[in-house]
Amino acid sequence: MDALNLDTKAHAIKQLHASEFPEPADVYVCDKCGRDITSHLHRGRAHVRQPLGPSRYVCACGQSYPSGAAEWDDLNDWERRRWLADVGLAVIVLVLLAILSVLVHSAIVTRGTVLVALSLVAFVCLISLFPLFIAVLAVPFQIVASLWRTRTVRASQRNRPSK
Repeated sequence: MDALNLDTKAHAIKQLHASEFPEPADVYVCDKCGRDITSHLHRGRAHVRQPLGPSRYVCACGQSYPSGAAEWDDLNDWERRRWLADVGLAVIVLVLLAILSVLVHSAIVTRGTVLVALSLVAFVCLISLFPLFIAVLAVPFQIVASLWRTRTVRASQRNRPSK
């Protein structure tokens, strides 16, 4: 394990200033105030699409850093199609959950042993996929939030009179 550096106890935590982002590190701290802002910075990874979010993170002290995320308006057509394909997947998941709920309702109302057994088996099989369902159902909300940030909030900031 030592030859492959797989010993987690021997691994020193690498800490960098956020201005050095996206250099690889375990922890990024604000250059100005020293806060840990690692959770707000998204390093790119192979075969993982860029997350939706503000393209810059502003620390509580006012220092601004690139976040590694992108807004909907910044994505190219191919990336937008990939996100919209996940919206279609979210619709399919909602339809399947509706069918399952109808099955459970029928089982409860009719008290059919076969339907109760089927709904119990379906529930046991699907409970392990619950985090995946939540992730898939969050995609449309992420897109709407990005559109809200870029189009509504920025438009209101442009229309605000300057001091």
